[in-house]
Amino acid sequence: MRRITVRCDAMRGVQVRPAQDVELLLRDDTGRRVKRRYTIRHARPEAGELELDVLLHGAGPGAKWGASVQRGDTVEFQGPRGKLELRSAPAHLLVGDESAIPAIAAICAALPENEPALAIVEIQDADDRMAIAAETHWIERGATAPGGAQLLTAALHGIDLPAGSHGYLMGETRAMVALRTVLESRGVEHDAIFVKGYWNLGRPGRA
Repeated sequence: MRRITVRCDAMRGVQVRPAQDVELLLRDDTGRRVKRRYTIRHARPEAGELELDVLLHGAGPGAKWGASVQRGDTVEFQGPRGKLELRSAPAHLLVGDESAIPAIAAICAALPENEPALAIVEIQDADDRMAIAAETHWIERGATAPGGAQLLTAALHGIDLPAGSHGYLMGETRAMVALRTVLESRGVEHDAIFVKGYWNLGRPGRA
């Protein structure tokens, strides 16, 4: 990850909710305009500033922009956008892959101190770990291909879920949909599960 601060006068005074994102308008290697969405990790409305944690895996337009952008460069974006509204719960379970780390961290930071959070995050290796204000289980996939649900499914079967828990599933779209069924089988209500696809296996995603 690389943390990038974007400053925009139009963002002054705009309040940002946890896990909202902005859609950057970038260019690929052919010059074609492409869009990539990034979760707002921190916002400073008084200064019109947004902090974005950009995943540098891969060689897509987003990863290249994140690796090469310099102070003073101009970038166009739309947003903020996002429908998540945090609701009180006895406990919160956050599950995803490395693409979801900024959102998971932002949500955990916004939760009340008396509502415990557990994060289960699949990553390539230990270099992908970041600070999260919650008990965090890191699942290193090593040689396993990214985008599957099997590693996170196994992790979910080995944890305790207090009654009334809320779930947040964020990462590869089809894997997160499959994990919703797993959470429901563990007693989490359908309406208490938030699902967000950040990328799609075999298609251009957030890189």
